[in-house]
Amino acid sequence: VDRSSPNLMKFCLTGKHIPEAKLTVRKAGGTPLEYLKITMTDVVITSVQPAGASGDEVIKEQVSMSFAKVKQEYTVQNQQGGSGGAVTAGFDIKLNKEA
Repeated sequence: VDRSSPNLMKFCLTGKHIPEAKLTVRKAGGTPLEYLKITMTDVVITSVQPAGASGDEVIKEQVSMSFAKVKQEYTVQNQQGGSGGAVTAGFDIKLNKEA
């Protein structure tokens, strides 16, 4: 849960179309490495639900989305902590083909 949570709920309730959404995951450290990037186009938020196990101190949420196209890029971390190259895959659901 963060400052985007109210808008995610509103977009879910109203069916608002989002042209592009990006999820980026970084490794911590002095020079954070963005090791996972997921880019979705033509996005609709389909569900926003509270999540977490009993006893969790932090409130979490589970967000579900539908999208027309997705691209995922995973970057391998080398021994020095930098980028060791990326593996990318994508799919266009509308056209039913790799993108």
